[in-house]
Amino acid sequence: MFRNRRLPRLLAFLALLVVVAAGCRVHIETKINVGLDGKGSITQGIGFDDAALKRVGDPAQALRADDLVKAGWEVDATSKEGDLTWIRVHHGFATPEEGTALLAQLSGPDGPYRDMLITRSDGIFSRSVKVTGQVDTTAGLQMFGDQQLATTLGGDASGGLLAKIEAEEKAPPASMVDLSLVVTAGSSTKTYNASFTDTDTQKVKVSSSKDKFLQIFEALVVFGLAALTAVVIGLRYRKRRLRTRRLMHTRGRRW
Repeated sequence: MFRNRRLPRLLAFLALLVVVAAGCRVHIETKINVGLDGKGSITQGIGFDDAALKRVGDPAQALRADDLVKAGWEVDATSKEGDLTWIRVHHGFATPEEGTALLAQLSGPDGPYRDMLITRSDGIFSRSVKVTGQVDTTAGLQMFGDQQLATTLGGDASGGLLAKIEAEEKAPPASMVDLSLVVTAGSSTKTYNASFTDTDTQKVKVSSSKDKFLQIFEALVVFGLAALTAVVIGLRYRKRRLRTRRLMHTRGRRW
């Protein structure tokens, strides 16, 4: 089902490319939305400032939208929000297992999202959903390196691009790219902001639950009313039969 493995590298490589121009800013945003029923969606977006957008050109084409569509992702139209132009892709899922698989595909084993897990519990008295994991950007932009690119161009895992950017901009490229993870589980929402200059990881834990007491109480009330109705109908039927028998017995005596 999840055939495309290029999305995280592609987003990261775009981030590396656009910061070459002076003053470029890039924001990577991931949104996880899962309901108490275990269904939800994952939205991956990347926002470019005007300078970065000129460098990228058509974001949809740069993101290889056709490949993403074949892999089941839907590509949204670009939108201008504040000083950033955004392009987003999203993918729905029907079960927590599908959502967890999507997250693994999105980040990969070396990406910023580690051990991301969506779980759901549906017990007798309550229903809950939980998203756990880590945001780890401590490896910097090197985590997005492409070994094939390095082999082709020579240099580090970024193909020597990071060193070139830092020399030209007199600033670390990691300071030009921001990341945010927005997790909504049931009625709870948390946002985790990170920089690729961070030295600490962030634990992700968002959960929500719903008490089934009211639902159980309503079911018991309905069951009780149904049982009471059945008893009343039964008593009326029994009373009618007794009355019929007495009437027939009385008529029999007259004859």
